[in-house]
Amino acid sequence: MENRQHQIDFISTLKRAIPSNLNLADEVSELLNVSADSAYRRLRGETDLSLEEMVLLAKTYNISLDSALMGSSKMVSFRTNELSTEISGFTDYLSVLHSDLKWIRQWPKAQITYAAEDLPVFYHFFFPQLARFKMVYWNKSILGNTQLNSAFVEDVHIPDSWRSEVPKIIQVFSQMPSIEIWHEDTLKSTVKQIEYYAQVGYFKQKDTLNLLLQELQSLIEMVKMQAEQGNKFDPVSKTFLEATFEMYASEVMIGNNCVLLNSEVQNATYISYNTFNFIQTKNESFNKQTIEWTKNLLSKSNRISEVSEIGRARYFNKQLQQIEDLRQRLLL
Repeated sequence: MENRQHQIDFISTLKRAIPSNLNLADEVSELLNVSADSAYRRLRGETDLSLEEMVLLAKTYNISLDSALMGSSKMVSFRTNELSTEISGFTDYLSVLHSDLKWIRQWPKAQITYAAEDLPVFYHFFFPQLARFKMVYWNKSILGNTQLNSAFVEDVHIPDSWRSEVPKIIQVFSQMPSIEIWHEDTLKSTVKQIEYYAQVGYFKQKDTLNLLLQELQSLIEMVKMQAEQGNKFDPVSKTFLEATFEMYASEVMIGNNCVLLNSEVQNATYISYNTFNFIQTKNESFNKQTIEWTKNLLSKSNRISEVSEIGRARYFNKQLQQIEDLRQRLLL
């Protein structure tokens, strides 16, 4: 009976994972190379699914086996990214960002809820110098890429694969409604990273540093415009987009970057570790906890998008002042 319940739970998860325009029995029949009747018996729980069949279905439709194998267990499985110290290996990280955004976009009412201990990673990709700096910092200082030990930021060659992935991420992210929760220290880690690189001499020219600070300021101004309008903004075309944008200022320390991709059908939680990498789970119980945690954090935060003009101005003025203070310390 317990094994049969595992299969029923797995089939339920599988039904939610397959787009509504596809016939589940036809998909199972083709993938497992069984007759339509055999596929229906498996879906009804009359014939057991083997572990190999479950694994094949789970890999094909990007779902977790948690519900099928762990039942009510408190154990939760996470997917992680295996990043190498090769500079080209960072392309895999970008590919995962793109594929996961595309995955959630296929479901109704898909959106991103981002509790930002640091600047949300997606914004860096709108600004070439800032994206370049972050990619160099992550590879040089966090992953310990020995090829970059003595290299100036300006001298690092950005692989073409990075350049091809970034526009894809921008496109999908710009189409998705977002709820973002920032703290007054959300910008601080980026400010510290830039200051550290300037102090140890990793910038060859002050012009590079100046342009980097200009882009960081443009990023904050972009987010401010989104908060004023309640929609996402394209800094290239200078137009507002259809995707809605909600922003909250939290007075409670967030603790770590936590991202919830949620929809009417599927959810996934992403938690940061090792500075910028993340682990991901689609475990239903864990996602419910994330949803409740997010609701609690929102209840203790002040909405600054579309409303609270004074609160919004005060918040963003503090962020912009951090950048100006850094400019004064490094360039004057």
